[in-house]
Amino acid sequence: MEIKQRTRVARSWDALDRILTAIEEGREDKPDWIALQADCRLDKIEKPERRKLVARMHPCVLRGFKANNTKIKKKKKRLDYWRSIASEGFHDFTDFGWMKSYDSPFKRDYDYVGAYLEGGLEALDPYAVYASVLGTFEFGVEDFVATKLCRNVGTIVEPMAGTADFAYEGHFRFPDYQYIMADLDEAAKEKVLAQPWLPQTDKHYLAANILDESFWQQVKSLSTGESLSLIGKQSHHLFDAKQLYKLLDVATRNVDYFMLEVPQLVTVTEMGGTDDMSRPEMEDAGFDVELVEEPDGEPNPFTNLMHFHLEASDEDGERALFDYHDWTVWQQPILVTLARLLDLECLYYHSEQFEFVSVEEDTEDCDVEDNVCFMLFTRRDLSGILTGNDD
Repeated sequence: MEIKQRTRVARSWDALDRILTAIEEGREDKPDWIALQADCRLDKIEKPERRKLVARMHPCVLRGFKANNTKIKKKKKRLDYWRSIASEGFHDFTDFGWMKSYDSPFKRDYDYVGAYLEGGLEALDPYAVYASVLGTFEFGVEDFVATKLCRNVGTIVEPMAGTADFAYEGHFRFPDYQYIMADLDEAAKEKVLAQPWLPQTDKHYLAANILDESFWQQVKSLSTGESLSLIGKQSHHLFDAKQLYKLLDVATRNVDYFMLEVPQLVTVTEMGGTDDMSRPEMEDAGFDVELVEEPDGEPNPFTNLMHFHLEASDEDGERALFDYHDWTVWQQPILVTLARLLDLECLYYHSEQFEFVSVEEDTEDCDVEDNVCFMLFTRRDLSGILTGNDD
């Protein structure tokens, strides 16, 4: 089901003030977005006034604001502009606009560039850099539980969670769900749990190997309602064939719906070399971020195996942020084959229909060759569910 969103438009500072005042006084509901247009330009006001205004907008919107009317040519001014907004609780890591966590009361500082300006590459927070270039913000819990298939979900599971963007962002929209995260990275766990969470949300971040059946049994015991699990950011590529087969088997025996984020369908040889991931604020600050192929990491067209790392660099040197050795690109047809060997139902999220559909049908207009996709596996009998005829 498509999620409807409401946008209020402000074409002058007086119009924006009226909108914000009405929301602050409870005379108007918060919109999803406020769109700043015409003369309502944040780049035309001084930094202190801009920060104060952005801070005022933060509690008045559900998702964020759009400011597509700015034009800044000089690097320093452009970077100052970006930092003044990012430090007040909004990020622009998607094409949607300046975003915050859904209706979050917490003003999160997204300015990861300041650390670099003070201490260079070594001062960069690798998790913050990762989130800015590889975080999954375009799709979230809200999109998937709005489908016919997952409408009764009450538990979100994020294995190989890392910074747990999926669970963390989702809990603001659905604070009464159960959230179970897992990773072997203790630093990531500490970072996630140190973030402000809504007090009513029940959450667990487990230090666990997700190939152990005991982990999934614990997930099942903690779950309430139906459960949806996502391994995002294509992290399942770190497994070999036997491990991935085992994961699909044990996970689907303990959660209702098990989902993988899968890259666009291309030949693995097209994925080698160096991929520039640099964002405008990085370049303005003086550093770049790239996915860099290892010396022995040329993609193997027979095994789909490759080796690379995420690297930040500037004129003084390089810093490897995350290593991805033994990365096997498990493409859609391979995953479908594994699902059939395990007698699993296999579906994918159709971004045009806003529903999960079977891989056996409805492939017209799917964007599997252009964008990442989300493939879902289940042992459940889907008779009637996808058509909405179930009880």
